[in-house]
Amino acid sequence: MRITRAIVAIVVVLSAGVLAGTANAAEPSPFTVVNGSINPATGTPVPPSGTHATLWRNSSHATTVLQGSGQLVIGAIGDECDGWPVVRVSVGGQPVGEVTVTSATDYGSYLVGAPLAYGRHSVRIELVNDRYTAACDRNVHVAYARTEEAGPVDTTFGFAVVPDTQEEVLTSGDTRMRQRIDWLVAQRTALDLRFVTHSGDVVNYDTPDHVQYARASAALRPLEAVGLPYTLAVGNHDTQVFGPDGVLRSPAGPLLRDTTTFNRYFTADRFGVVGGRFESGKVDNAFATYRAGGVQWLVLTLELWPRRAAVAWAQQVVAAHPRHNVIVVTHHFLESDATIGQSAGFGSTSPQYVFDNLIRRYANIRFVFSGHTGTAASRVDTGLHGNRIHSFLQTFHSPRTNPVRLVEIDTAANSLRTWIHAPYTDEDFPAHNRTYTNLNLIR
Repeated sequence: MRITRAIVAIVVVLSAGVLAGTANAAEPSPFTVVNGSINPATGTPVPPSGTHATLWRNSSHATTVLQGSGQLVIGAIGDECDGWPVVRVSVGGQPVGEVTVTSATDYGSYLVGAPLAYGRHSVRIELVNDRYTAACDRNVHVAYARTEEAGPVDTTFGFAVVPDTQEEVLTSGDTRMRQRIDWLVAQRTALDLRFVTHSGDVVNYDTPDHVQYARASAALRPLEAVGLPYTLAVGNHDTQVFGPDGVLRSPAGPLLRDTTTFNRYFTADRFGVVGGRFESGKVDNAFATYRAGGVQWLVLTLELWPRRAAVAWAQQVVAAHPRHNVIVVTHHFLESDATIGQSAGFGSTSPQYVFDNLIRRYANIRFVFSGHTGTAASRVDTGLHGNRIHSFLQTFHSPRTNPVRLVEIDTAANSLRTWIHAPYTDEDFPAHNRTYTNLNLIR
């Protein structure tokens, strides 16, 4: 779309219906576009105008006016480029939310913000994470904006956190990782699962044939088959720090950032809803957004003992999504005694640095999940804005079963319930059950 940008740069505003020969005269485009264009629709279902509004830079936006009440719904497709496009939606000049557009073909129905009272509403939709490289170009194409009468909101939903699986991919006969994923897929309706994440050490070490990555990759495929989005944090064993013999290699610092094999097997496309990344072609630091329980969520995966630049990027992501409840997933944060880690290992910064410079600084950070050490633990901290931050450790390194942390959120009750279950042995770990109230979720 960059060639097109150069051509239309002279035309700052394109009003509805200016694309001759593409829109039905009886159904003109509902949008006025700044720094964008009205183009023939390429997604499905085809909108009544036969067009969509294309936004291709962070200064691009489309506006329309709606009359009615109810839930605001946006229909759009996107061009993926190191992550899917994110649009920010404002009503009457006030931001009401952001959505990540995760399909290149289906306009879908993206719900944004709280239901609107009856009236005339000025809606603005803007692209906020433009990216362009020699290989790809991130754009968004908006087909419609409308209101729908809001039905009852399902305020209870769940997500799952998979702990270190490094011991589950050592042999071809070990089925524990795949069995856990199959179980989550089978239980996704009963648990109302909306997301799955992994706190790192997906594998134990790399080998010339990358067989452990191949086993882990195959084990995760059922999530993709049913469209259940997921992310993976990168652990120290997911890097080149450990050689084929499992022994620590040197120099450990640079090798910790060599995640070439990991990123060959696990990509943003596979995860499903990645909205952006710190580095092109890598998922070491990435974020994904979704909506559940009537509120917006952002899952931020952060590299192990992160570089200061990665923490600065994470700050920008969280600050840019103030209406999202943020879940941070990183491999090392809590120790086995539930204290925050103080060591930077062979990385750049410590968990305490991450807490001081990211976790406690933003009012919308709600949860932190980590692995790496110990078995399981939890703690509650208070951020600088008075918000409670709930942190959970789950590691286990079990030689015989496959624990997974399950989390149930009730947005109406502002509560969280979490427990750990191992489907391979049908085993529970009640010592690690926790229930918290007064989450003060952002709505």
